[in-house]
Amino acid sequence: MAPSPDETPTLPQGPGFGLTFLYYFVGTALITALLATQVLDVGLDTGIPNQFGLLVGAIGGLVGASLNRSSTLTLTCPSQKTFKQQLTNILADMGYQEVPDARDDGVLVFQRAALRQVFSGRVYVLIEGKTAHLSSRTSHIRRLRQQLEQAGIR
Repeated sequence: MAPSPDETPTLPQGPGFGLTFLYYFVGTALITALLATQVLDVGLDTGIPNQFGLLVGAIGGLVGASLNRSSTLTLTCPSQKTFKQQLTNILADMGYQEVPDARDDGVLVFQRAALRQVFSGRVYVLIEGKTAHLSSRTSHIRRLRQQLEQAGIR
């Protein structure tokens, strides 16, 4: 169903820094604490594995959140057709393909094929007039920004 004229399409917003940090912190801290009990041959009740888990979990949470939180990039694009073609080519070089029937509200969706999509997420693109909005993981947005700047798009 197409959006009504008074509805503006919006980009999906993924998890921000806090939720992404928590996800990576908990997973890394738990795995580190369990590994520390095995490597150091001490129990969780000593507190030593928990301290290692907290330290490594904080580092893992910061790294994971800085790379994998969602972010948005806004660019100007004088020609929608040219911009879409250049963006499609750049995303194809990164392994992404447009999903033609993913949404019907004007938001373009790009994803990687097969197993690669499980670990990389999607790229959402909304082109309104002379402005383009891209939403994805921060690591993908950084790479896209570099590639688009090399192509002369800012």
